This record gives sequence, C-alpha cells and structure tokens, in this order.
Amino acid sequence: MNQTSYSPEEILELVKECGTGDGIALQKFFDLYSQDIYNFPIRVFHLTEDDASDYYIYAFERLKSGKRFKSFVGKSSFKTWFFSVLRNLLIDWQRTKREVKTQTISKVNQEGKEYSTIEDEPDKRADALAMALDATDQFQSVLSSIKMENRIVFKLSFIYYLHLDPEELHSIAEKTKRSEEEIRIEILKLREDLSHREEENLKMEDKITSLYLNILDLKEQKKQKAQGDSVEAQYYKERLDHALAKKYEQRKKLIEKKQKGHFLVRTPYREIARILGISEGGVSVTLLRVLEKMQKKMHSVAGES
Repeated sequence: MNQTSYSPEEILELVKECGTGDGIALQKFFDLYSQDIYNFPIRVFHLTEDDASDYYIYAFERLKSGKRFKSFVGKSSFKTWFFSVLRNLLIDWQRTKREVKTQTISKVNQEGKEYSTIEDEPDKRADALAMALDATDQFQSVLSSIKMENRIVFKLSFIYYLHLDPEELHSIAEKTKRSEEEIRIEILKLREDLSHREEENLKMEDKITSLYLNILDLKEQKKQKAQGDSVEAQYYKERLDHALAKKYEQRKKLIEKKQKGHFLVRTPYREIARILGISEGGVSVTLLRVLEKMQKKMHSVAGES
C-alpha cells in the first residue's frame, strides 16, 4: 500500500475506524504506517535499528487497541498529530530505558533512495561519563578492578544509575561509624532527590523531539508556500529558511550537550563528601583518577578484543 494514494479525507475516515477498535482498519493502518513508526526514533534521536525495533514493539502494543486514535479530529494535519503521538510514546519509552544512544544512520526508503537523519554527525558522547550508563560485562569487569574506596566514590557519583554491593555498603558504614541501614536510607533519599534532575533531562529530550517536529512542519510549509519564482514564494522561502536554520542550530546544540554527557544525572560532590566524611576536593581528585584509569582499562580491553 502507498500512503500517497489516500486522500486526507480517506485517512481521516481510516483513523476514525481505528478509534472504534476495528481490526481491519487497524491492520490497514499498520500496513500503511509501520515504516513511519519504525523510522521515527532513528530520525529523532539517531537510535540504532535494534533500539528502533524495540520502540516499534512498544508503540505497536500501545496503538493496537485503537484508543489513542480517538484524539485525532482533523484540526491539524494527520502527520503532525501522528508524530506528536509517536513523540509522546518515545518519551514514555525513554523513561523505561533511561538512556538513548545516538549515532548517524543511513537508511533506504520505500522508493529505494538512501537518506540520512536530520544531522549527519558522528556520535561523540564523552567516554568517561557514558561509561556510567554502559552496563556491559566489560564495564562491570573494569569497575570491579578499581580498589574499593575509589570504586565507592565513582558509584556514588552515578548512584542514580549504579548500586552499591553489600561489601561496599559495609565499608562505608564501618569507616563513617554509622549503621548500614542508615547509609542505605540516605542513598535512597539521594536517589529520590536526583530523580528531579532526571525529570529536567527528560524535558530536554522532549525539547529535542519538539524541535524535530518543528523542522518537519517548516519543511512542509516550504513545500507548500515557497515554490516558484513569485515575490510571495521568495518571501516565504527566505523566511522559512531562516526559521529552519534557527531550529537546526537549537537542536544541534542540545544534541551536542547530550553527547557530552550533560543529560546524565551526577551526584553533587558535596553530597558524596557528606556521606563519606571527606572533603569535596578529595571527591573531585579521586573521581578524576578513577575516570582516567577506567578509560585506559576500557581502551586496553577493547584493544585486546
């Protein structure tokens, strides 16, 4: 099936039927738009195809009942509405994943033409900070090779994502002369406080998605209003090109921040210093040394494999 063979009125009617839970209509809809659902996370956040497959299953499970289709009443274009739904599903899915890996993807569309994602940029995430989220056997092996007192500082720095094992918890309690239960409660409270920071990060993720949708909308306007050599067309072209450039720049800056690890939730040094009973300077120096050691070890392991 080809989407272009359907008129806006026919799409509206199909979506209305999907809203009633009609199985045939829903099957027809997924036949038409499954590729859009799959490609959306790749184009928005440069996800891998494996992650896009996981997202597709997540989105399909939440769309197959037809309930979400009831919110489309035809006031905006179907594509604008549909991408907004996919955006919200993507944000919900991200909350369960806690991490989105970015990279440049080239794909082939239904006409056999290759296309790239919005920004054709390599993934330049900061190695050291990204390691905190890379829960692989290799990462765990390298982390476990760091001496305990330094490993504890590292884990507390990224305690929103990592967990202290019983031996590490006992070590903190012993050195600070407090009970393990007291330390455990303190860390749980710290995680709860850090969750507010994660909410802010998710808002930034949402902003990246919103900018992507803005770009799609501006491109559509350009197709409709900026064709030809008329004065009016040239006016719209100049205006829309300026708006597109601004949106691209805003999105680029946010993606660069994400790639540099600015969207990771890190524990303030003062909190780590308070829990361990050491100075903030000591926390800073220790963390820097641990990150350097882990980078070297990770590179060494990667070289051997």
